[in-house]
Amino acid sequence: MTAELRLDTSEVLALSRAIHRLPEQIKVKAMARAMTRMRSMARTRIVNRSAEHTALPRNMVSKLTRAYYNAGGNSIEVVLKSGWIPLFRLGARQTRKGVSVRGRGSYEQAFLAGFKSGHRGVMRRVGDKRLPIRELFGANPAHAVTNNPDVYLEVMAELIAEHLAPRFLHEVGRLLPR
Repeated sequence: MTAELRLDTSEVLALSRAIHRLPEQIKVKAMARAMTRMRSMARTRIVNRSAEHTALPRNMVSKLTRAYYNAGGNSIEVVLKSGWIPLFRLGARQTRKGVSVRGRGSYEQAFLAGFKSGHRGVMRRVGDKRLPIRELFGANPAHAVTNNPDVYLEVMAELIAEHLAPRFLHEVGRLLPR
């Protein structure tokens, strides 16, 4: 089985000329609307990919992610700010052997601790003695993005390649008089 791909460049050229002839105000407004839609799509895709990549709940990653659209520069910025997520916030529960966290596994000899300050966490002793103890953490979504930029750049490139031009044309069609 063979597949054949034919490109008619005359259609692309005609489309380019038609867009060039549009009033500047319509082009600017259509691009602004398209970029606003792309901003929300980019945020959603980055959140989904990050949640899948770090095995964290999607709503937790969503709360840490913001997306901004710079109208003057026609740019979108997706910012994911986070620290290491405490295991306690992931639903840790005490077991006979230690602590169990859904989606993360078991931590032997760990324990749930509460402090006078109101802080709660999953702790583990550092040595053989009672003290010192240290808190255990889960994933850090921002760290995952920093360590694997290609994964997230691929998500953005795919979004731009598949959706920006069709969205721009859709918005132009909505702005043109009937």
